[in-house]
Amino acid sequence: MSFKVIESRENKTFKDLLKLKKGDAKEGLFIVEGKDLVDEAKKACLIKALIVVDGTKCPFVDYPIYGLKQGLYRELSSYQSLPEVMAVCQKKYDDISSLGEKVIYLDYVQDPGNVGTMIRTALSFQYSGFMLSLDSCSLYNSKVVQSSKGALFHLPIARGELSELKERGYHIFLTTLDGIDEATLDQLPKPFVLVFGNEGQGVSKKNMDLGEKLRIEMSGIDSLNVAIAAGIFMYRFRH
Repeated sequence: MSFKVIESRENKTFKDLLKLKKGDAKEGLFIVEGKDLVDEAKKACLIKALIVVDGTKCPFVDYPIYGLKQGLYRELSSYQSLPEVMAVCQKKYDDISSLGEKVIYLDYVQDPGNVGTMIRTALSFQYSGFMLSLDSCSLYNSKVVQSSKGALFHLPIARGELSELKERGYHIFLTTLDGIDEATLDQLPKPFVLVFGNEGQGVSKKNMDLGEKLRIEMSGIDSLNVAIAAGIFMYRFRH
């Protein structure tokens, strides 16, 4: 274990940490906040260093530790109430071949809260993999990390085109407003992909002909938040 005290905003290490907070790529690293998320990152063996307020006890001792003066720690954190600990973590990169037989695909989904929530839901309903289109929100946006509650550490997650899954023999099911009522189906044939589209525009035109359309029967309103809709579909076809 090594312990480094940082007292100045001009410190190079602190400037590098701020860049990570903003999402700037640096050697494939990102920051997680709070002991729960740090615990999950530790289980996944992705921690590179820990960050605490100088003078406080660090909950783990097996890593390099940065001790920040409280003002610097507050500046680095995105939480209103300061977390007990933060960590610098290594980004994980999963190959398409690791996604398994029950996959969730996000097509240009932009809201980080939605992305994180859907990753968390996919893990809880035992989906085997998750994939983001190239134009979807970054997996390592701080709000994605926080709203996933650590699920992103434990679910294979890749990035690429839906057509790549089609070429691998997956059955593609596109969630739309005018498809087959999901309630009429007993189950989906494996391997399958459930596709959820952009918050405002839905599934993109380039992907619309790659599979079969599914919808949720609704009354009184014509659409649902994409994370809510995803939760319904994922629960429905969890087995």
